[in-house]
Amino acid sequence: MQWSQLLSTARLDHNGVWLEPSVNEERAQWQRDHDRIIFSGAFRRLAVKTQVHPLSENDHVHTRLSHSLEVASVGRSLATRIGHWLSGIGELGPEHTPSGLGGLVQAACLAHDIGNPPFGHAGERAIRAYFEMHPEQLTGLTTQERADLTGFEGNAQGFRVLTTLERHWFDGGMRLTAATLGAFVKYPFTAASEFGQRKRKHGINQSELLIMRELAEHLGLIETTPDCWVRHPLVYVVEAADDICYALIDLEDAVELGHLSYDEVASLMKELVDRGARRNLYEQLLDDQDAKLELLRSAAIDALVHEAEARFIAHYDAIIHGQFAEDLLDSRHASAGEVIMRAKALARERVYVDQAKQSYEGQSAHLIQGVLAHLLGGAEALFEADGDGTSITSAERDAVARLGKFRPRPNDSKYARAMRVTDYLSAMTDRFLLRTVDELDELGYFSVR
Repeated sequence: MQWSQLLSTARLDHNGVWLEPSVNEERAQWQRDHDRIIFSGAFRRLAVKTQVHPLSENDHVHTRLSHSLEVASVGRSLATRIGHWLSGIGELGPEHTPSGLGGLVQAACLAHDIGNPPFGHAGERAIRAYFEMHPEQLTGLTTQERADLTGFEGNAQGFRVLTTLERHWFDGGMRLTAATLGAFVKYPFTAASEFGQRKRKHGINQSELLIMRELAEHLGLIETTPDCWVRHPLVYVVEAADDICYALIDLEDAVELGHLSYDEVASLMKELVDRGARRNLYEQLLDDQDAKLELLRSAAIDALVHEAEARFIAHYDAIIHGQFAEDLLDSRHASAGEVIMRAKALARERVYVDQAKQSYEGQSAHLIQGVLAHLLGGAEALFEADGDGTSITSAERDAVARLGKFRPRPNDSKYARAMRVTDYLSAMTDRFLLRTVDELDELGYFSVR
């Protein structure tokens, strides 16, 4: 792959044509992408979407929004360092700068969770389970379309938000640069593709497959098997930034909530921190554990950024040829990977099994599936009534009214109708979902029991 293509600042216009900006100053283009994401409703709603702890009453605990901002900060630093190295070996042309690369990755990082449904991964599982338990909703769909719904994936929904739903409605979405979209797509394949079936994850729905094909061709991404491409090299940087943040900060939140002790978390972070100045800095603050943990976390992040940079450089040839099949901080190969693996294991064993969290997630599955059934019922009834709405029930009419602009169009296929309903549901915040359930319960359309 060639950086001259991979760093394209062209945007897909409403005619499906890639248009270069009139003033091709790369940093300005990445900043424009950054600003479009920051000011979008989809990004703003991340403030009330679960990171790990649903609807926590502790205001210091991370939400998807604060997590995304921190990932963007780490991603910018890591990409800027890699940009300096690429410039030094002559891989970047004079029109590309290390800070420009940092700005591009920062924008992609900001958007990395933008397609997550309410209650995070629990919400994803609930939507998948609903379609698996209701095969009648899949009648008439192709194998590929069914895979999108039974394998509902926040990553693929994020690509749909960026390219279809946000800003220019079904007309290019945010119209971000090709490079930012490329760096965003963590799983550049469909659910039904060979790799998608093996991974049980995907980043592209059938509804956006044509957009992905055009994007891949424009960026020069290598297609390995049908509807499956190699990653944009900067995806590894976005992924590493995400890994760094959630591996460390989930533990910091756990200390805040009392699930883990300071000593348990500090001992793991200390393994990532070099001896010397950094260690002396936090050891001087013996009377303030919060400050010590913040400094430890900062030093640990710095150590992991250096590790990820070194791994990118060491495996650059494989990455640029689309032959690198690991994460930059893979626990099997990266020197810090084993510590990250233990940090994640500690979170799984002591944090993710928290009774309050599990109770919320168990309830959320029932609530999400109930709301989904209500909305799908309205969408299908409207279709069967030929769009006039005169013969549908009050419950179905309520569902159609709630869908608003997500209401299916008369000529939509069954797949398109289901996608519009999941668009609306996945856009909900945790709190809005609960409010919707309360309203439906009060109207007698849904029981919370």
